[in-house]
Amino acid sequence: MASGWNLDGRTALVTGGSRGLGFSIAQALLERGAKVAIIARDDAAVKAAAGRLDSGAGAQNVLPIVADVADSDSIHEALAQVHEWQGRLDIVVNNAGPQLAPSPVTDADENVLTSAFDTKLLGFLRVSKAALPFLSQDGTGSIVNVAGATAHVPIPNTGVTGIVNASVVALTSFLATEAAAKNIRVNAISPGMTKTEGWLAKNDAAAQQQDKTADEIRAGVVQGLGIRLGRWAEPAEIGAAAAFLASDDASYITGQVLRVDGGLSKPVA
Repeated sequence: MASGWNLDGRTALVTGGSRGLGFSIAQALLERGAKVAIIARDDAAVKAAAGRLDSGAGAQNVLPIVADVADSDSIHEALAQVHEWQGRLDIVVNNAGPQLAPSPVTDADENVLTSAFDTKLLGFLRVSKAALPFLSQDGTGSIVNVAGATAHVPIPNTGVTGIVNASVVALTSFLATEAAAKNIRVNAISPGMTKTEGWLAKNDAAAQQQDKTADEIRAGVVQGLGIRLGRWAEPAEIGAAAAFLASDDASYITGQVLRVDGGLSKPVA
């Protein structure tokens, strides 16, 4: 088991858990002792991801579920299934969101923005509303929303993503206020540039186009954005941050956003 926060006996749900940050967060929770259900829309992908997560961990530790965060009925059924699986639900990580093509916000199609809100912001709200009746009220209940550095930093050509992520930050604060009466904490993480498989593929494509290495492409991004730690994040580092917020070590933290961006954002207050 990984060192750090102990989640033994906890049951977690991660949306968008078949790949990218969702997969890494599910892995971090699993390594710290939690039983983890992962949700995705693609049956083959979510089952394959569950198989990779369960490798060496025991076949009863991961539950793959096919569900769509844009469908309230689908989400309610998924939450009931997770609760029935272990008889409890302690942790919900809202991660599922759309992959958006970069563009200036003034050039973005309104339908793209509407769809992004429906999938991410409203998807997070649908999952949270469905989860609240199931989440433990003994102090272990926790919701972690995955926002993003674009909520805080105007990175070029990410306006639509930034607007949606900023709305997730606001949602986190309101949910934290309302869930506190049930002894449930709600926080968010805002990852920066992270070496997920999606970004690695984009780096490789850009490297071929520009006759550079992928490492040179990433170094250029680091320099251009002024990332203070001088590198991209490893997915496991994002997973660890989510696991921390879900753990007892964060028992007095709610309504907050943890910026896991290597110093990309530079607030002074």
